Amino acid sequence: MPTFDVQYKIGKFVEGVWVSRPLTGEMLYYSNKLSQANGSTSVSMGEIRAGVGNRIVAIISSDPNATVEVNDVNMSLLMRALQVGGRYGYGFPTPVCAVLTAANGKITIDPSANGTPIAGPGYSSAFAIVQKTGEKSTIESDGTPYAINSTTYDVTGFPAVNGSKYKVWYWVNSPTTEYAVVQGNIDPAIVNLRLAYPVFANVKEDDLSGSRIGTLYAIYPFLKLNGAAGIDGNGSGNSTTSLSGTAISYEDTTVSETCDNCSNAAGDLVYYLYVPCSGGDSAIEGLFLVGGEAELPVNTSKKLNFQLMVNGSPTDPDPAMMTYAASGLPTGTTVSETGVVTAGSTAGSGTVTATYTRGTASWSCPVTVTVESA
Repeated sequence: MPTFDVQYKIGKFVEGVWVSRPLTGEMLYYSNKLSQANGSTSVSMGEIRAGVGNRIVAIISSDPNATVEVNDVNMSLLMRALQVGGRYGYGFPTPVCAVLTAANGKITIDPSANGTPIAGPGYSSAFAIVQKTGEKSTIESDGTPYAINSTTYDVTGFPAVNGSKYKVWYWVNSPTTEYAVVQGNIDPAIVNLRLAYPVFANVKEDDLSGSRIGTLYAIYPFLKLNGAAGIDGNGSGNSTTSLSGTAISYEDTTVSETCDNCSNAAGDLVYYLYVPCSGGDSAIEGLFLVGGEAELPVNTSKKLNFQLMVNGSPTDPDPAMMTYAASGLPTGTTVSETGVVTAGSTAGSGTVTATYTRGTASWSCPVTVTVESA
């Protein structure tokens, strides 16, 4: 059997994740400390059986599914909020501690030190837990909450000894406290998620530059996160952040130029893109004119459509990277900067050379243009 020269693409590790708002592109989150990033697809294969023996005569697929499972070692509150569709921000009731000296038989909190005492989450009013410094403290002796006067900020009801120092715990609204709130109606956010995986080669032409040859991107344009906003606390590992979810099929409602009712118009779920490190110029085999001929009657116009051949596959070049030059065209015939040939009233032929330029490399395609008499 024949063998062929193949440059294998070997993917290993995950380089980073970018989370943004769909459609607008507003960046929401980034991390390059991922422990795993696994994508999977599935579909139900529905058997249609008929005839003698109830044979399989057709298989119709349904229930397509594309999921991604990403774990980030960064403990992100923002991603936890997105995972559940919750609230996120800065400035939240926070427990603080102050060491205060009793005077006039009471302990008074200074609101200018840590902030004004308030009720913490789940509590109905502001209170303080008081512990005497220099002594052992138990729940039985020091676990009593003492109300804080909302005007004087005195800790009421506590038997303070003048001159003694006490450690006082209470709640204030801290502007530097980051928070994420899991609301009762969990409805995970829909985000645009992009992953990058480094790609290596078994053998590279320039071995001195290492074996990396490119980057594989996995793009989920509309990903419904899966609601995983928990916290892990154990001695054998760290608390991670989940960026996992299921792709949603988003259909573009723009009216197309075709009347094909049998096309796959269900919407895309995932895009996989391989981008070579060097730009991949070696994969470009040339530039060619679609149709192979450029003929037009006098006093008419025609757009010359060129494509690139990349690894045996035709693809459209970026119009901004194309230029066109004319040589020997009949009198009155011109070519525009967008490749539109406008014929004059004189028949004849000449040459239009299209050039695609990418960096310092370029590919050209000369085409004979014939202007025919009416």
